[in-house]
Amino acid sequence: MYQMSFSKQIRKKGTLMSFNRVSPKAYIFCMFLCFLAIFFCPAATYAHGPGDLTLNYDSDSHILSVTISHSVSNPQKHYIKKITITKNEKPLETYEYKSQPAPSPFTYTYKVEAKEGDTLEVKAKCNYFGSKTKELVIGK
Repeated sequence: MYQMSFSKQIRKKGTLMSFNRVSPKAYIFCMFLCFLAIFFCPAATYAHGPGDLTLNYDSDSHILSVTISHSVSNPQKHYIKKITITKNEKPLETYEYKSQPAPSPFTYTYKVEAKEGDTLEVKAKCNYFGSKTKELVIGK
């Protein structure tokens, strides 16, 4: 009788232990899901590129105005970090920023020497994700 109850205890203990163990495949799968949740879900919820760019060039003052629509709740953390200007497919200037002046829209102005027929291209890049490029032909 003593031996029978002892064997029942072993069986119960063994059964309970089998439920507490996690297979290596399940462990790897859980780690993979955690990786996806940490690195991809937060970025997808708030990261976006510029919505729109509007370019205007004043030939008299040689000023290029770039109006950017990039709606954000905190312009110190989520902002347009880089503006690249090319003229006739040649890099002209790159400007780097640590924040944006307003939640949206906002305008940057640049001194650019251009004449009629020149093509100016502006690329705005977000610090989290995405970019937008717009082209302007002077005099058209």
